[in-house]
Amino acid sequence: MKKFLFPAVALLTGALIFSLSGCSLFNGNPYEVATRDDSNVNISQIQTKSQARVMYEEACADGYSGSFVDFLKEIGVFLDDSLAVNSDLLCTAEVYAAFEVSSLGMGSSYYYSIGAGVFLEADTEKGDAYVVTNYHVVYNAKSTGRESISHVSDNILLYLYGGKTDERGIKATYVGGAMNYDIAVLKVENSDLLKESDVHAATIADSDNVTVGERVYAVGNPNSKGVSAVSGILSVEAEYITLTAADERTKVAMLELRTDAPVNHGNSGGGLFNAAGELIGVVNARSEESGVEHLGYAIPSNLACAAAYNVIDNSKTDNSRGAMCASLGITVETADTHSEYDEKTGKTRVVEEVKISKVNGGLAAGKLKAGDVLLSIKIGEAEKEIVRRHMFTVAMLNVRRGDTVVLTVLRGGREVEETFVFSDNDDFTLMN
Repeated sequence: MKKFLFPAVALLTGALIFSLSGCSLFNGNPYEVATRDDSNVNISQIQTKSQARVMYEEACADGYSGSFVDFLKEIGVFLDDSLAVNSDLLCTAEVYAAFEVSSLGMGSSYYYSIGAGVFLEADTEKGDAYVVTNYHVVYNAKSTGRESISHVSDNILLYLYGGKTDERGIKATYVGGAMNYDIAVLKVENSDLLKESDVHAATIADSDNVTVGERVYAVGNPNSKGVSAVSGILSVEAEYITLTAADERTKVAMLELRTDAPVNHGNSGGGLFNAAGELIGVVNARSEESGVEHLGYAIPSNLACAAAYNVIDNSKTDNSRGAMCASLGITVETADTHSEYDEKTGKTRVVEEVKISKVNGGLAAGKLKAGDVLLSIKIGEAEKEIVRRHMFTVAMLNVRRGDTVVLTVLRGGREVEETFVFSDNDDFTLMN
């Protein structure tokens, strides 16, 4: 079983958002609904019916036309998460990457790296798909065969949930990846097995909206036992940990979600899902420090999918196999950090002051200054408030050639907008 060790953390070759946001269709909690003057619901009804049912009936009286199940989904209440988890099984695949390796005095043999992958796109009519997995699942620093130049496997097979036999493997090819993000993209074309399947693409959640304590489900291929699910909670919504990358030399600071859901070798590349069945992360590591348990890690979906789609888009336009990250020519740092509690939602979030520490040139020269505090970034019509440093990183991965970007900064107590057009190749940096 392929394994990478480093202080306290190991990559895993081998969450769930349960939002209780209030319904916008009506106001008041169940007791208030039952006792207000215009309500037809009384206390005895609340005692004999579930609160959710009472809320649903009141919403219908106010004009809501959806089903009770639709209503539960809208307010973030799920009576049985198994429906969402079963859906997640169908957007997950086992991943097996073969490498030829040499053993001193014993010739060559084949080694299999085992992991999982999540379908980002799936066209079952054509049998085509894109799958995101971990870079360390498809890369072997010690390979000596025909793939030894790139160290990326050219013999990758996928197996769908419930369909693992020697004859049922789906051939996949490597599109590209980024070692420092531990993200790789695989492609399937004209697969009869995919055409026959109920596979679907994962629904992607905004990982910046996750909340500590919410239930999570890790779906992967632990110890090569096939696609399966385990549950836990989200322990930390965003933190950086130091990992040894797939080349077994490079140290990288990687953005991660932390969960106490059991993750094992083979979970790498599988998804971390929320109660709605939405992808919030791609599992890639766990702690292996002696005496430490229940520390599993997943790359947040915003970062993982930004890197993956960056690879996909660049493979189509530039025949590139890497992620081309837009660069303004600045260095940013976290100048201050604190927590904020929102009484309306009951959620606590970490807020950082993200400041420019150095202007290195490039598009930022003459427009941005050291000491500027980043407030928001707008790419086309999509605008994002920057309250964590990683949000700026993710945003730059979403920039494509020809895009116009508006950056709002705080300078000397006033807000300043600067506009940048990313028109040249020099405005982008290839990420390892």
